[in-house]
Amino acid sequence: MQRIVFTPESLAKLRLAPRPEQFRETLFALGMLSTGSGGAPFNAWRRRVGAWAGAGGIVGLARTVRTFPDLYRVAEKASAEDTSARTATATVPAAFKPRLLKDLEAFHRVAVAPYWSRIASHLEADRNVRGQITLSGGIDQLLGTLHPAIRWDPPVLEVPGEGEDIKLEDSGLLLAPAFFLFSRAPVLIEQRAGLPPLLSYPVPVKQDWSDEPQGAGAGSDQALRALVGRTRAAVLQTLTLTCTTTQVGERVGISTAAASQHTAVLRAAGLISTLRTLNKVQHTLTPLGGALLRGEMT
Repeated sequence: MQRIVFTPESLAKLRLAPRPEQFRETLFALGMLSTGSGGAPFNAWRRRVGAWAGAGGIVGLARTVRTFPDLYRVAEKASAEDTSARTATATVPAAFKPRLLKDLEAFHRVAVAPYWSRIASHLEADRNVRGQITLSGGIDQLLGTLHPAIRWDPPVLEVPGEGEDIKLEDSGLLLAPAFFLFSRAPVLIEQRAGLPPLLSYPVPVKQDWSDEPQGAGAGSDQALRALVGRTRAAVLQTLTLTCTTTQVGERVGISTAAASQHTAVLRAAGLISTLRTLNKVQHTLTPLGGALLRGEMT
């Protein structure tokens, strides 16, 4: 086990990651495919992705190096170099992008992107639950209920892994739910300088979550639109990530005033929650809204 040692200052800066990150989920998905983990809930997904012509090469790579932290570090470094080069000149040819990034992008398009709305909804629902746990039970209950493999004995958090103690001074710790870590141990990621360490932990996943890739299940989308209306269905889908009223309007293609009306109706129905801070209003799906969006209402 690896130990994370908190100070009062760093414990006060403990945070839930503000939004799901597709890069991490792509690497977790690659790790799952390369090890055959995930169990029954991911059987259909593994068959679909495994049939992709490009699966062999990228999966073979993942079997020779550890997805985290090795492949993560290489991809992160390659991405930083690619961004730097493109910032320096607008004429950098596309061929400059390292092969690893191209392969990961191709894998993401097949393995993660078609399902992202559904994945993000799962992760946002867990984030909402963790927030409620923190409000009602405090930091002790939050850290004590993250995962059976994580042990909280203040001021030390023990997580799976090997390595020296990580002594947090005032940087805090980011907590991030992970979809493709299902059936595996949580992963501690030491990020780039200036960013706090990040602890990813698996969330529960339904066995039939990937019966149809997003976009192929037209019947489910039509049923949702028939229930709440086309525009409100689009608002719900947008709110798999927390948005302001203005952002909802921009992403759905409606006015801010119309977005405000639709979010008010969805909030009254218990499908979204709204947090007001000063002059900013943030909307996000409730677990009920996420279940409706995923077609889990019975």
